[in-house]
Amino acid sequence: MNPFGKFRCLRDNAKSALLASLEIYNKPQLAYRDECFVILLANAWELCVKAILSKNRVRIFYPKERDKPYLTLSLRDALNAAKPLFPTTVPYAPVAANLNSLIDYRNNAVHFYNEPGLGVLMYGLSQTAIINFRDIFIACFNQDIAEEVNLSLMPLSFRAPPDPIAFLRSNANSDNKFLSAYLHLISETTESLEKSGADTGRFLTVFSVSLQSTKKITSADVVAGVQTESPEGILLVDRKVDPNKSHPKLQRHVLAEIGPELKGVRFTSYAFQAIVWHYDIKDNPQYYWKPEHGGSSQYSPQLIAFVRGLTRSEIETSIANYRTRNQ
Repeated sequence: MNPFGKFRCLRDNAKSALLASLEIYNKPQLAYRDECFVILLANAWELCVKAILSKNRVRIFYPKERDKPYLTLSLRDALNAAKPLFPTTVPYAPVAANLNSLIDYRNNAVHFYNEPGLGVLMYGLSQTAIINFRDIFIACFNQDIAEEVNLSLMPLSFRAPPDPIAFLRSNANSDNKFLSAYLHLISETTESLEKSGADTGRFLTVFSVSLQSTKKITSADVVAGVQTESPEGILLVDRKVDPNKSHPKLQRHVLAEIGPELKGVRFTSYAFQAIVWHYDIKDNPQYYWKPEHGGSSQYSPQLIAFVRGLTRSEIETSIANYRTRNQ
């Protein structure tokens, strides 16, 4: 028995489970849709994390017990084991917090049932998990899952896309004990991540249909925070973000983290500026911030993941178009 498993099989199955979860979620009529989707999404992540362990020759099985079959690590245990193996471009803490919230929902779906309204919150958590999954796949396996499926699906519906921030706001004082407890956990997790300086955009983000982040939970107009006077309650508070924390990277930092070559193309300051120009990065506050009173342009860590996710063709096209921009 191979204690490490076959990482390519785990990796490929993880990708298949992720694509299956997307197919389930995007069906217009399907009972038990949210539950099936999250079960498959959690399965995709478990296989992905085990593939990381396997690739690095880390055991993915628990110690064998006498007269019992071999058991592979649970998602939480595998995630803990993979912590030192996470790429620097995908911070471990908020990704783990996001997955732990989804695991709680998954476990309730498998063993009990969930409150119907939580599907709105699952939308934000799950969409964030999918983006995190893509970035992990790029960093760890040099595969971009977006090249195999159009992640920018344009959902057509009778209602506007769900907004988790609005859901948090409208249910902050819910009488439902389970819902209140879950929202309280989301609030505590957000506050803990903020205090540690982690990127909460890796935990819960509201996305537009083009999959470009429009509101991070920390920079939303109103977010849920913990009400210290009442541990059982949730208080809605205004939250402002220090751009020096959300966008701490200068151009030289981006170049240093990505390295001298990207997808077989020399990654110079010229190539970086070409990408910034081609993709209108300076018009996207998710990635770019310019100090009002002068100073160098600053970029968010998410921009590094975005650049790493570009294909060789996209990088070369950016450079070519930038070279001829004034002609």
